[in-house]
Amino acid sequence: MLLLLAALAFSPSRDSAGLGQARPAHSTSIRSVAASSTQAAPLVAAADVRTPKVLRPEVPLQVTAFIFVLGLSLVTLTPTTHFISELGQKRGMAVLTAISSTSAAAEIVISPILGGLSDAIGRKTVLLLTLATATAVNFACALSPTLLPVGASKFVSSIGVGLFFLAGGAALADNYRDEPKRLAAASGPLFALVNLGFGLGIALSALLPPGLRVRYGASSVVLGAALATATCLVRESLPQSQRVPFRAFKSFNPFACVRLLCLGRSMRLLALLAALNVLPLFMGDTLQAFAITHWHLGTRSVSQLFSYIAVSGVLANMVGGQLVRRFGVQTFTALSTGSALLMWLGFASGNLRAALVCAGLGLLGPARTLGATTMLTSEGARLGIPQGQLAGDRANLIAWIKIIGPLLYGQAYMAGMAAGVPQAPFFINVIVTLAALGLGPMALAAAKPAPAVPTRRP
Repeated sequence: MLLLLAALAFSPSRDSAGLGQARPAHSTSIRSVAASSTQAAPLVAAADVRTPKVLRPEVPLQVTAFIFVLGLSLVTLTPTTHFISELGQKRGMAVLTAISSTSAAAEIVISPILGGLSDAIGRKTVLLLTLATATAVNFACALSPTLLPVGASKFVSSIGVGLFFLAGGAALADNYRDEPKRLAAASGPLFALVNLGFGLGIALSALLPPGLRVRYGASSVVLGAALATATCLVRESLPQSQRVPFRAFKSFNPFACVRLLCLGRSMRLLALLAALNVLPLFMGDTLQAFAITHWHLGTRSVSQLFSYIAVSGVLANMVGGQLVRRFGVQTFTALSTGSALLMWLGFASGNLRAALVCAGLGLLGPARTLGATTMLTSEGARLGIPQGQLAGDRANLIAWIKIIGPLLYGQAYMAGMAAGVPQAPFFINVIVTLAALGLGPMALAAAKPAPAVPTRRP
């Protein structure tokens, strides 16, 4: 699989340039030149053959993201089993909960700092730091699989994907911020490969020997491959001329997402739309608990249900990127949000068969976040906001939702159980998705993508 992805990464593309590179000035087709001068055609053809072939900027990021998430997911389930076996059910779960809460709080603080740092030192440096940290921590677990290194690995894994997307998203924005359709088309496969890497890693982890050294050793090798891929293939997208000084005091802002609300009406609407689309993704363990308690699914059936969800995410994002390019951001956002609404209506029915049928019909639902995030990037570029800062603020918003979401849905589930409506969390998703469906046209129409102006800090 890795060899096939590497082959994909090195596939040539004539109409795209690498990270931070402009298109060749001689992009005029040979046919048009021949029409004006048949004598010049051989020379143009020869020049075209000698043109260096470069990767599209999204391909190295997509390959790196897949390998990175694959490496992390090989040990996603390992800390829970290890802590419970070493400390017992009660103490083990208490420690795991503390690690999860601490990592969420850390992501809230770290996201805006790394966003500002990437505007000062470049995207690739921040990306490599994230990959190197994850590789080093899991390698330490392979050498000494005790509670402290395993806990550190869980902590880093919890925030690693979000920080990777912070730097990777800013790198994509540097290249496509003025072309929303191309940005969405590049982001869709990136999200799809992350879903694929996670699902494949979980499946492969079941085939690994039970020893912690072997599991974390395999994980560190795969993460090392991701680090090597990024080092060799990913190119810096932020030129020196566009970098801004790093202001540590200003970047340290646990409520950095509030800045999105202070940048005008269009950014407020887009930030709200993004939040509404992201909220149902962070239900915590509510869906799993509902499936076990009310649908009476066993462990294997629950795994199959979540595998189905992961596969639908892969398909939705792969197809979504192309549909955005063909039909536009607004049309696709309405279609995907409507698909999500259909899916949650199926779950709200409380019937397993209806839920699965509606999830199948609402296949595009998992890709509903593409429109809002794409237009946030484009609108931020129009306003002259540094893309690292913008990515950090957006990651800060998502980190807050990671905390609020499980609390909201957990309380709704318990209250619904007491009232005889255990599917109450799914009714919340129906309401949230309806709100997103109504807000979408207004928010996307308010954005006015235009060439970026010189960067500034608001």
